[in-house]
Amino acid sequence: MSTIEPVNFPFYGEAVTLNVTVLSFLTSATTATTYWTLNTIDEIQCAEGNYSMTPEQFAAWGQDNTVVDEYVADAIGVVIVPPIV
Repeated sequence: MSTIEPVNFPFYGEAVTLNVTVLSFLTSATTATTYWTLNTIDEIQCAEGNYSMTPEQFAAWGQDNTVVDEYVADAIGVVIVPPIV
């Protein structure tokens, strides 16, 4: 889950989190599809969809799963807020 800059949805409120799940893929795959949701602070789902990584993104995925959140955020036009340290 990543915190995002608030996105207003008239019937639901402001989405403030992006949740991304990478769906199953074969070990020979060169890409993978994700399922994403935008949720309010109360976990009310405002939007959902799928995003398929490009072969280049899949190859660069590596060891850090948070990069997948960045791919999806960029594709759907939301901004991830860096964690406060």
